[in-house]
Amino acid sequence: MPENSPTTSLPWTEAHEAFCYQHHIPPAAKTLWQWLMMQGQIASEIEPDLSEFNAWVAKSRGKPYAHNYLKKIFEILVSCRVLQVIKQYSWKITKLLVRPLSWLNPPKKRREKKLHNHNSSYDSPHSNDTYAEPGVNSSSNSITLTTAEFEELERQHELLTVCAEYQIYFDPNKRTTRYLFEFDISDVRLALAHFVKRGGHQKIPDSQAWLISCLRECYWTDNALDSFGFIELLKSWFPSNLPRDY
Repeated sequence: MPENSPTTSLPWTEAHEAFCYQHHIPPAAKTLWQWLMMQGQIASEIEPDLSEFNAWVAKSRGKPYAHNYLKKIFEILVSCRVLQVIKQYSWKITKLLVRPLSWLNPPKKRREKKLHNHNSSYDSPHSNDTYAEPGVNSSSNSITLTTAEFEELERQHELLTVCAEYQIYFDPNKRTTRYLFEFDISDVRLALAHFVKRGGHQKIPDSQAWLISCLRECYWTDNALDSFGFIELLKSWFPSNLPRDY
């Protein structure tokens, strides 16, 4: 992507933002999507090098993405049909095309359109065909997320991804997953390493619940406590101003 290419020249609209929100596309994947749009005409074949994207994004981010995470965000765009891979030369060089948004949103079926025209109930904002969450599929088709919200979404995606690497899958739509989002990625990695040390899935059947408990209680620190540490811990635990005859 040319360094002097203004972001305003992107054919990026509020509909693209809404698509990212609907499909849980994290900010890093969105940035990659925008960068790929600048590499050639939409719906035409291009051969981007993801290492060039990483070097470009490092100038504004301060550091490049890890290779594994770069692969993940690329796979997210492929799974959402944003990208159509034509030929894979290596993990970072691919012949592909970027689909236009009109290809990603299938048109209404003729029968649905006919019903919409002849049945006044379909004009109601609460009907099955037209109801949508405010800010996502509303008539204004607008969505506003702050930079902090995008960064938090990216952080949560990283937490889900690293757990998935250990075959512990959290559904981001479930309320219980919010407990995972309370912790830093560094602590989650420590808990996952301890999960493997304790026997992994063979010894721990409910891996999700165990992982949350591990994060809350810091299980990985238990092994560091020996007899000497235990005595020192007791000394610090008792108050220093105990009566002499205690």
